Amino acid sequence: MNGEGSGENEQEFGEKHFGEETRKEEECSVENDRGNKRIKEMPIDRFGELPDSLLIHILSFLNVKEAAITSVLSKRWESLWAELPRLEFRAEMARMDSPGDSGSIQKMRDFVCWVNRALAVRTVNYLENFDVSFLYHKCFSSDVDAWVQFAANNKVKKLNLHIYCWDDFYTPPEAMYSCPSLTTLHVKGCIMDFKRTVEWQSLTDLHLHVVFVDQRLLDEILTSCPVLYTLFLQRCRGFNRLEVNSGSRLHRLSIEDCEYKDDAPSLKISAPSIHSLKVVLPMWGRKLQLGNISSLVIADIDYEGFSWDSSAVDVMSGARELLESVNHVKELCVGLQFIKIVSMMAVTGWQLPQSMRKILIVASEYKYSIGIIDLLESSPNLESLVIVGCAIAGEDFILEPGVEDDLACDLLHLKTIRVRNFSGSTSEPMLTLARILLKRATTLEEMVITTDVKDLSDFTEMVQAMLTYPRSSAKAVVRLIK
Repeated sequence: MNGEGSGENEQEFGEKHFGEETRKEEECSVENDRGNKRIKEMPIDRFGELPDSLLIHILSFLNVKEAAITSVLSKRWESLWAELPRLEFRAEMARMDSPGDSGSIQKMRDFVCWVNRALAVRTVNYLENFDVSFLYHKCFSSDVDAWVQFAANNKVKKLNLHIYCWDDFYTPPEAMYSCPSLTTLHVKGCIMDFKRTVEWQSLTDLHLHVVFVDQRLLDEILTSCPVLYTLFLQRCRGFNRLEVNSGSRLHRLSIEDCEYKDDAPSLKISAPSIHSLKVVLPMWGRKLQLGNISSLVIADIDYEGFSWDSSAVDVMSGARELLESVNHVKELCVGLQFIKIVSMMAVTGWQLPQSMRKILIVASEYKYSIGIIDLLESSPNLESLVIVGCAIAGEDFILEPGVEDDLACDLLHLKTIRVRNFSGSTSEPMLTLARILLKRATTLEEMVITTDVKDLSDFTEMVQAMLTYPRSSAKAVVRLIK
C-alpha cells in the first residue's frame, strides 16, 4: 500500500511540475510574440542607415529651399543641406515699375537675405555649381560681391550669375576673374571691366549675355584661357574684333550682335581654329567681316531687323558676302530672316556664290521657296536637306510674281530630305518645291514630310498630289506623316 501511494504521489507531482513548466513556456512564448510584434510594428528608418554622402547626393536633386526644409527631421539632418555641392538661388522676377519701386525692392531684399543666411551656415569649402538669378538693384552690389567671393573661395566649377537690372549694371569683383577652378561661366546683365590678368586656366565654356565687355578684356580672355572650347556672346557691347590664334582650342563661337548703328566700325572675326560659327546680325547694323575661318565646318547665319524692300542693296550685298565667306563649310543653317533676303535676291536677279556644302538646313515660310531653290542651285555637292516650316508674324514684304518652278540643274548627290511642319493644300509653294526635288534629286533615297495639317481631306489631297509627281530616282521612298 505504501509503495502504491508513493507511486501515485510521484505521478501527481510530475504531472503538476510538468504542467507548471509548460505554462511558463507558453507565457514566455506569448511575451516573445508580443515583443516581436512590437518590433515589426516599429517604423524602420531606411534613410538613417545611409551614409551622409549618399544623403547629400539625394538632397542635391532639390532646390536649396526644399533641401533646407529637411533640417527639421532630426539632429543628423540639421546641417546636411548646408553641404550641398550645387547651390541654386532663383528669385521670382517681380515687375519693377520704377528704379525706386518699394515693393520690388523689398522682394529683392528678402531674396538677398535668404541667400546670405544660406551661405552663412555652409560647412564645406567645395562647390560644384553656384547659380544666382534675380532682379538687381545697385544697393545690393556688396551682397553680390560677397556671393561671388564665396563661390571663388569654395573653388566653384560652374558659376551662373544672371543679373536682371533696371538701369545700373552690376560690375563683378576681382574674385570672379581670379578663379582657376572655373570650368563654366555664365554672366548676364553685367559690366566686365578688369585690368589685370585673367586666371581661368580651367575654363572651357564662357557665355556672356547683355554684357559690356571691353576690347582689352576680350583679347585677354582669348589669349589667357588655354582650354576655352565654347564662347557665346549674346547682345554684348564694347568690342569690334575677335582674333583667335591658330593654336587656340576654341571650337564653337556664337555671336548675336546688337550694334544697330550702320556707321559703327565693322565686327571683324578671325578664328582659324573654330569648327562651328553662329552669327545673328542686325539687318541695319554694322557689317560683319570674316577673316581666317579655314577650319569651319558648321555655319549658322541669320538676321534680325525691321521691314525692308528690294531697294536695300546694302543688306543683300552683305548677305552675299557672308555666303561667300562660308562657301567652304560642310553644313550651312540659315534662319527665317536670312532666307527672306535670299528670296528677294533671287527675285531681283542676284546670283549666289557656288559652295562646297553637303548639308543644308533652312528655316522658312513656304512662300519663300524661291530662296530655297537658289540655295539649292548653289549647292552642287548637297547630300542632305532639312526644311523647317515656320510662321512669320506680320508681312515684311511680298514677293513679286514669277516664282521659279524648276531647278536649273540636277542634284546629283542629294540622298535625304526632311520637311518639318508642312502645312497647306495642293496649291502651296512647298508642294511645288517637293515636286522639283523629286524630279531633280537623281540619287534620292528618302523624303520624309511631317505635316501639321489637321483636316483629313487636305491631307488626302496632299498625298494624292505627291503620288502624281515623277521621281528621277528609282530608290526614292516618300513618307508623309500626319
